[in-house]
Amino acid sequence: MQTQAPKGQYRVIGLDPVDTLAWPSGPLWKDCETLDEALDLADHNRALYLWLYVYDDAGVLLYETGYHPEQLERIRELNQEPREGPKTKP
Repeated sequence: MQTQAPKGQYRVIGLDPVDTLAWPSGPLWKDCETLDEALDLADHNRALYLWLYVYDDAGVLLYETGYHPEQLERIRELNQEPREGPKTKP
């Protein structure tokens, strides 16, 4: 997948390894004129994709978001909660 945006633009790529493969449109792939436009597009789509990336015209990753970090944080929280053992009658 080409991460480098056209000269003077920014590329937003949204990926979800399960859903986007089945979607007729495939993954999110859009070139934006400004960085603000690209960041706004990424943030507005973060609930739809596990990973969203914004790249510049040199192919440098400038921003990363998506709902994947939220899922990892929830997993960490669940792993820290004490597990309840089997309940027995006294």
